[in-house]
Amino acid sequence: MDGKTGFAERSGKLVISPQWDQAFDFTEGLALVCIGECDGDHQMGYRVTKAFDREPVEQTFKYGYVDESGRLVINPTFEEAEPFHEGLAAVCSGKGCYYSYPKKEGAEAKWGYIDKSGKAVIPPQFDSVGEFHEGLAWIIVGGRYGYIDKVGKFVINPQYDWAVNFEDGVAAVAVKTQADKDTLPTYKRGYIDREGKYIWQPSN
Repeated sequence: MDGKTGFAERSGKLVISPQWDQAFDFTEGLALVCIGECDGDHQMGYRVTKAFDREPVEQTFKYGYVDESGRLVINPTFEEAEPFHEGLAAVCSGKGCYYSYPKKEGAEAKWGYIDKSGKAVIPPQFDSVGEFHEGLAWIIVGGRYGYIDKVGKFVINPQYDWAVNFEDGVAAVAVKTQADKDTLPTYKRGYIDREGKYIWQPSN
């Protein structure tokens, strides 16, 4: 309403009045909200001009979290953030926390995790991260994927060129192969267990 977002019950009754510039679904009792210029151009860090050039756009928004009464329980202090999953939420701090990856040259953005009080459980230190699934989350360090536990300890060291969340104790990963310098890279995919052991060796 009037450019602001709020929340309503299924009956249509307004529960939290529209006051946020952007808001997302509730997960585990909290909803991610954005304050400021939360449009796509500002989130990406650039806009496309009429000449199809990219014009830099400074980030002018912050993310925080509200409870189901609409109370702001975690102040908007993050340049990027994700919904809570298994009690933790991924948050980003520093310049360059846009959706694009790899990060821009000179970017200082690092990802970590907070709990529902807003406390940094795992300090910002990763280039990119995923949600926790089955107690583990994929992270990216130096362009390589690995997995950490809920205290930030590496369970599987960064060594893959692609990886996804664990499901039923198994995760798909991929490693890059390249025949020669003039050939585009290809990927072999396999499956690992929670210790990083292959249960299906990478293959085409």
